Amino acid sequence: MKPLATVFTLTLCAVLLLPGCSATTVETQPAQLGRQATYAEMLAAIDAPGPIVFEKHLAANWAVPLSGLLNLDHPKAVAAGLQDREEPIQIYVYSLRHPQYGNFIVDSGMAESFLDAGNNDDVSAIVKLAMNIPLLDVQLTTAELQRKLGGIDGVFLTHIHMDHIMGLRDLDPGVPVYTGPGDAALTSATHIATRGTTDRLLANTETLQEWQFGSSGIIDVFGDGSLWAIHSPGHTPGSTAYLALTSSGPQLMIGDATHTRWGWENGVEPGSYSDNGPQSAISLARLQQLARDKPAIAVHPGHQAL
Repeated sequence: MKPLATVFTLTLCAVLLLPGCSATTVETQPAQLGRQATYAEMLAAIDAPGPIVFEKHLAANWAVPLSGLLNLDHPKAVAAGLQDREEPIQIYVYSLRHPQYGNFIVDSGMAESFLDAGNNDDVSAIVKLAMNIPLLDVQLTTAELQRKLGGIDGVFLTHIHMDHIMGLRDLDPGVPVYTGPGDAALTSATHIATRGTTDRLLANTETLQEWQFGSSGIIDVFGDGSLWAIHSPGHTPGSTAYLALTSSGPQLMIGDATHTRWGWENGVEPGSYSDNGPQSAISLARLQQLARDKPAIAVHPGHQAL
Protein backbone atom coordinates (compact mmCIF):
# COMPACT_ATOMS: atom_id res chain seq x y z
CA MET A 1 0.00 0.00 0.00
CA LYS A 2 1.29 3.46 -0.89
CA PRO A 3 2.24 5.68 2.09
CA LEU A 4 -0.43 8.29 1.32
CA ALA A 5 -3.10 5.61 1.00
CA THR A 6 -1.96 4.10 4.29
CA VAL A 7 -2.32 7.45 6.06
CA PHE A 8 -5.79 7.89 4.57
CA THR A 9 -6.91 4.41 5.59
CA LEU A 10 -5.67 4.81 9.16
CA THR A 11 -7.23 8.26 9.43
CA LEU A 12 -10.58 7.03 8.13
CA CYS A 13 -10.56 4.09 10.55
CA ALA A 14 -9.88 6.47 13.43
CA VAL A 15 -12.70 8.77 12.31
CA LEU A 16 -15.19 5.90 12.17
CA LEU A 17 -14.48 5.06 15.81
CA LEU A 18 -15.45 8.56 16.94
CA PRO A 19 -18.95 9.84 17.76
CA GLY A 20 -20.69 11.36 14.75
CA CYS A 21 -21.43 14.98 14.00
CA SER A 22 -23.87 16.79 11.72
CA ALA A 23 -23.24 17.24 8.00
CA THR A 24 -22.84 21.01 8.34
CA THR A 25 -22.96 23.79 10.91
CA VAL A 26 -24.95 26.01 8.52
CA GLU A 27 -28.33 26.83 10.05
CA THR A 28 -31.63 25.73 8.56
CA GLN A 29 -35.11 27.19 8.57
CA PRO A 30 -38.47 26.02 7.19
CA ALA A 31 -38.90 27.05 3.56
CA GLN A 32 -41.78 29.41 2.95
CA LEU A 33 -41.82 28.66 -0.77
CA GLY A 34 -44.30 26.11 -2.10
CA ARG A 35 -47.44 24.36 -0.91
CA GLN A 36 -48.01 20.77 0.13
CA ALA A 37 -49.78 18.81 -2.59
CA THR A 38 -50.87 15.28 -3.44
CA TYR A 39 -49.50 12.72 -5.86
CA ALA A 40 -52.81 12.84 -7.75
CA GLU A 41 -52.51 16.61 -8.21
CA MET A 42 -49.01 16.20 -9.60
CA LEU A 43 -50.08 13.44 -12.00
CA ALA A 44 -52.95 15.55 -13.32
CA ALA A 45 -50.67 18.54 -13.91
CA ILE A 46 -48.20 16.55 -16.01
CA ASP A 47 -50.67 16.32 -18.89
CA ALA A 48 -50.67 20.10 -19.38
CA PRO A 49 -47.91 22.01 -21.24
CA GLY A 50 -45.38 23.66 -18.96
CA PRO A 51 -44.04 27.24 -18.97
CA ILE A 52 -40.50 26.49 -17.78
CA VAL A 53 -37.55 26.63 -20.17
CA PHE A 54 -35.32 23.71 -19.21
CA GLU A 55 -31.68 23.05 -20.03
CA LYS A 56 -29.31 20.35 -18.80
CA HIS A 57 -25.68 21.45 -18.48
CA LEU A 58 -22.57 19.29 -18.14
CA ALA A 59 -20.55 20.91 -15.37
CA ALA A 60 -17.74 18.33 -15.06
CA ASN A 61 -16.53 14.86 -15.89
CA TRP A 62 -15.29 12.67 -13.05
CA ALA A 63 -14.67 9.06 -11.96
CA VAL A 64 -15.41 7.37 -8.62
CA PRO A 65 -15.74 3.76 -7.37
CA LEU A 66 -18.76 1.91 -8.76
CA SER A 67 -19.38 0.35 -5.33
CA GLY A 68 -20.36 3.77 -4.01
CA LEU A 69 -22.66 4.49 -6.93
CA LEU A 70 -24.39 1.12 -7.17
CA ASN A 71 -25.39 -1.65 -4.76
CA LEU A 72 -23.16 -4.40 -6.13
CA ASP A 73 -24.78 -6.92 -3.77
CA HIS A 74 -28.15 -6.48 -5.44
CA PRO A 75 -29.18 -9.73 -7.20
CA LYS A 76 -29.33 -7.95 -10.56
CA ALA A 77 -25.82 -6.57 -10.13
CA VAL A 78 -24.52 -10.00 -9.09
CA ALA A 79 -26.24 -11.65 -12.06
CA ALA A 80 -24.69 -9.07 -14.39
CA GLY A 81 -21.24 -9.84 -12.98
CA LEU A 82 -20.61 -6.23 -12.00
CA GLN A 83 -17.37 -5.65 -10.08
CA ASP A 84 -16.02 -2.59 -8.37
CA ARG A 85 -14.08 -0.26 -10.67
CA GLU A 86 -13.51 3.40 -11.33
CA GLU A 87 -16.72 4.47 -13.06
CA PRO A 88 -16.80 7.51 -15.37
CA ILE A 89 -19.56 9.89 -14.28
CA GLN A 90 -20.71 13.43 -14.89
CA ILE A 91 -21.77 16.33 -12.69
CA TYR A 92 -24.85 18.07 -14.04
CA VAL A 93 -26.65 21.30 -13.24
CA TYR A 94 -30.11 22.05 -14.60
CA SER A 95 -31.41 25.54 -15.37
CA LEU A 96 -35.11 26.36 -15.03
CA ARG A 97 -36.28 29.67 -16.46
CA HIS A 98 -39.77 30.51 -15.27
CA PRO A 99 -41.50 33.41 -17.07
CA GLN A 100 -42.91 34.80 -13.82
CA TYR A 101 -40.64 33.71 -10.98
CA GLY A 102 -37.18 33.94 -12.53
CA ASN A 103 -34.13 31.75 -13.08
CA PHE A 104 -33.36 28.77 -10.87
CA ILE A 105 -30.93 25.88 -10.94
CA VAL A 106 -31.29 22.34 -9.68
CA ASP A 107 -28.05 21.41 -7.92
CA SER A 108 -25.20 23.86 -8.21
CA GLY A 109 -22.61 22.74 -10.76
CA MET A 110 -18.96 23.69 -10.32
CA ALA A 111 -17.42 26.89 -8.97
CA GLU A 112 -14.52 28.54 -10.76
CA SER A 113 -12.22 27.42 -7.94
CA PHE A 114 -12.57 23.83 -9.20
CA LEU A 115 -10.86 24.67 -12.49
CA ASP A 116 -7.76 23.65 -10.52
CA ALA A 117 -9.56 21.08 -8.39
CA GLY A 118 -6.48 19.53 -6.83
CA ASN A 119 -5.51 22.88 -5.31
CA ASN A 120 -8.98 23.98 -4.20
CA ASP A 121 -8.56 25.13 -0.59
CA ASP A 122 -12.24 24.58 0.22
CA VAL A 123 -11.73 20.81 0.05
CA SER A 124 -9.64 19.12 2.73
CA ALA A 125 -6.74 16.85 1.83
CA ILE A 126 -8.49 13.73 3.12
CA VAL A 127 -11.62 14.49 1.07
CA LYS A 128 -9.55 15.17 -2.04
CA LEU A 129 -7.95 11.76 -1.69
CA ALA A 130 -11.12 9.87 -0.80
CA MET A 131 -13.25 11.41 -3.55
CA ASN A 132 -10.76 11.59 -6.45
CA ILE A 133 -11.06 15.38 -6.53
CA PRO A 134 -7.98 15.87 -8.75
CA LEU A 135 -9.82 13.87 -11.46
CA LEU A 136 -12.54 16.51 -11.79
CA ASP A 137 -12.54 17.92 -15.33
CA VAL A 138 -14.65 21.07 -15.29
CA GLN A 139 -16.61 21.83 -18.46
CA LEU A 140 -18.76 24.74 -17.28
CA THR A 141 -18.56 26.89 -14.17
CA THR A 142 -21.57 28.16 -12.31
CA ALA A 143 -20.25 31.69 -12.78
CA GLU A 144 -20.42 31.15 -16.55
CA LEU A 145 -23.91 29.71 -16.28
CA GLN A 146 -25.06 32.64 -14.16
CA ARG A 147 -23.81 35.08 -16.82
CA LYS A 148 -25.57 33.08 -19.53
CA LEU A 149 -28.87 33.13 -17.64
CA GLY A 150 -28.57 36.77 -16.63
CA GLY A 151 -28.70 35.89 -12.95
CA ILE A 152 -29.81 33.06 -10.67
CA ASP A 153 -32.70 33.63 -8.26
CA GLY A 154 -32.46 30.41 -6.27
CA VAL A 155 -30.99 26.92 -6.01
CA PHE A 156 -32.97 23.72 -5.53
CA LEU A 157 -30.64 21.04 -4.18
CA THR A 158 -31.38 17.35 -4.56
CA HIS A 159 -29.26 16.90 -1.41
CA ILE A 160 -26.20 18.45 0.23
CA HIS A 161 -23.49 15.95 -0.62
CA MET A 162 -20.33 17.72 -1.67
CA ASP A 163 -20.64 17.05 -5.41
CA HIS A 164 -24.03 18.79 -5.46
CA ILE A 165 -22.92 21.98 -3.67
CA MET A 166 -19.59 22.59 -5.42
CA GLY A 167 -20.95 25.53 -7.41
CA LEU A 168 -22.49 27.60 -4.63
CA ARG A 169 -19.34 29.65 -4.07
CA ASP A 170 -19.89 31.31 -7.47
CA LEU A 171 -23.25 32.73 -6.37
CA ASP A 172 -23.81 35.92 -4.43
CA PRO A 173 -24.53 35.66 -0.71
CA GLY A 174 -28.25 35.82 -0.16
CA VAL A 175 -29.30 33.64 -3.09
CA PRO A 176 -31.77 31.23 -1.42
CA VAL A 177 -30.74 27.57 -1.33
CA TYR A 178 -33.44 24.94 -0.79
CA THR A 179 -32.87 21.39 0.41
CA GLY A 180 -34.78 18.48 1.90
CA PRO A 181 -35.42 18.03 5.64
CA GLY A 182 -32.78 16.35 7.75
CA ASP A 183 -29.81 16.56 5.41
CA ALA A 184 -27.97 19.23 7.38
CA ALA A 185 -28.64 17.59 10.74
CA LEU A 186 -27.77 14.03 9.68
CA THR A 187 -25.22 12.63 12.13
CA SER A 188 -22.41 10.43 10.86
CA ALA A 189 -18.85 9.65 11.89
CA THR A 190 -17.66 10.41 8.36
CA HIS A 191 -18.87 13.98 8.79
CA ILE A 192 -15.96 14.54 11.16
CA ALA A 193 -13.78 14.37 8.05
CA THR A 194 -16.19 16.08 5.63
CA ARG A 195 -18.03 18.77 7.61
CA GLY A 196 -15.30 21.38 7.25
CA THR A 197 -15.36 20.94 3.47
CA THR A 198 -19.16 21.11 3.40
CA ASP A 199 -19.18 24.27 5.51
CA ARG A 200 -16.65 25.98 3.24
CA LEU A 201 -18.61 25.06 0.11
CA LEU A 202 -21.71 26.52 1.81
CA ALA A 203 -19.87 29.67 2.94
CA ASN A 204 -22.10 31.98 0.85
CA THR A 205 -25.26 30.35 2.23
CA GLU A 206 -26.27 31.87 5.55
CA THR A 207 -29.32 29.62 6.03
CA LEU A 208 -30.53 26.52 4.20
CA GLN A 209 -34.24 26.56 3.37
CA GLU A 210 -35.75 23.15 4.19
CA TRP A 211 -38.75 21.90 2.25
CA GLN A 212 -41.78 21.25 4.45
CA PHE A 213 -43.08 17.99 3.01
CA GLY A 214 -46.39 16.69 4.30
CA SER A 215 -47.45 13.06 4.42
CA SER A 216 -47.61 12.85 0.61
CA GLY A 217 -44.00 14.01 0.21
CA ILE A 218 -45.01 16.35 -2.64
CA ILE A 219 -44.63 20.14 -2.88
CA ASP A 220 -45.96 22.39 -5.64
CA VAL A 221 -42.95 24.71 -5.60
CA PHE A 222 -44.33 27.83 -7.31
CA GLY A 223 -48.00 27.08 -6.65
CA ASP A 224 -48.81 27.02 -10.36
CA GLY A 225 -48.15 23.33 -11.03
CA SER A 226 -45.01 23.95 -13.09
CA LEU A 227 -42.42 22.52 -10.67
CA TRP A 228 -42.83 19.74 -8.12
CA ALA A 229 -40.47 18.71 -5.33
CA ILE A 230 -40.71 15.00 -4.48
CA HIS A 231 -39.28 13.74 -1.18
CA SER A 232 -37.13 10.72 -2.05
CA PRO A 233 -35.24 9.78 1.15
CA GLY A 234 -32.62 7.08 1.42
CA HIS A 235 -29.49 8.39 -0.24
CA THR A 236 -29.83 11.13 2.37
CA PRO A 237 -32.80 11.82 4.68
CA GLY A 238 -33.83 14.88 2.69
CA SER A 239 -33.06 13.70 -0.84
CA THR A 240 -35.45 15.43 -3.23
CA ALA A 241 -36.33 14.82 -6.87
CA TYR A 242 -37.77 17.62 -9.01
CA LEU A 243 -40.34 17.33 -11.77
CA ALA A 244 -40.41 20.35 -14.08
CA LEU A 245 -43.14 20.90 -16.66
CA THR A 246 -41.31 22.58 -19.50
CA SER A 247 -41.59 23.71 -23.09
CA SER A 248 -39.64 20.55 -24.00
CA GLY A 249 -41.90 18.22 -22.00
CA PRO A 250 -41.86 16.97 -18.39
CA GLN A 251 -38.35 16.59 -16.94
CA LEU A 252 -37.64 14.46 -13.84
CA MET A 253 -34.36 15.21 -12.06
CA ILE A 254 -33.96 12.37 -9.57
CA GLY A 255 -30.68 13.36 -7.93
CA ASP A 256 -28.87 10.34 -6.54
CA ALA A 257 -31.95 8.16 -6.11
CA THR A 258 -29.76 6.28 -8.53
CA HIS A 259 -26.53 7.67 -9.92
CA THR A 260 -26.11 5.66 -13.11
CA ARG A 261 -27.89 4.72 -16.31
CA TRP A 262 -27.57 1.02 -15.42
CA GLY A 263 -29.04 1.67 -11.98
CA TRP A 264 -32.13 3.34 -13.43
CA GLU A 265 -32.66 0.81 -16.21
CA ASN A 266 -32.34 -2.11 -13.78
CA GLY A 267 -33.97 -0.58 -10.71
CA VAL A 268 -30.86 -0.83 -8.54
CA GLU A 269 -30.26 1.70 -5.78
CA PRO A 270 -26.92 3.33 -4.85
CA GLY A 271 -24.20 1.54 -2.91
CA SER A 272 -22.01 2.77 -0.06
CA TYR A 273 -22.63 6.46 -0.76
CA SER A 274 -26.21 6.14 0.52
CA ASP A 275 -27.19 6.68 4.13
CA ASN A 276 -30.02 4.12 4.03
CA GLY A 277 -29.89 1.53 1.25
CA PRO A 278 -33.31 -0.10 1.79
CA GLN A 279 -35.00 3.29 1.89
CA SER A 280 -33.10 4.29 -1.27
CA ALA A 281 -34.61 1.27 -3.01
CA ILE A 282 -38.14 2.29 -1.96
CA SER A 283 -37.67 5.86 -3.22
CA LEU A 284 -36.19 4.66 -6.50
CA ALA A 285 -39.14 2.32 -7.05
CA ARG A 286 -41.54 5.20 -6.40
CA LEU A 287 -39.84 7.40 -9.00
CA GLN A 288 -39.81 4.56 -11.51
CA GLN A 289 -43.54 4.10 -10.97
CA LEU A 290 -44.04 7.81 -11.71
CA ALA A 291 -42.10 7.39 -14.97
CA ARG A 292 -44.27 4.38 -15.87
CA ASP A 293 -47.45 6.29 -15.04
CA LYS A 294 -46.39 9.12 -17.35
CA PRO A 295 -44.16 7.77 -20.16
CA ALA A 296 -43.63 11.26 -21.60
CA ILE A 297 -41.37 12.11 -18.65
CA ALA A 298 -37.66 12.47 -19.47
CA VAL A 299 -35.60 11.06 -16.59
CA HIS A 300 -32.24 12.43 -15.48
CA PRO A 301 -30.25 10.19 -13.07
CA GLY A 302 -27.72 11.87 -10.82
CA HIS A 303 -24.48 11.27 -12.68
CA GLN A 304 -25.08 9.62 -16.04
CA ALA A 305 -27.46 10.35 -18.90
CA LEU A 306 -30.04 7.91 -20.25
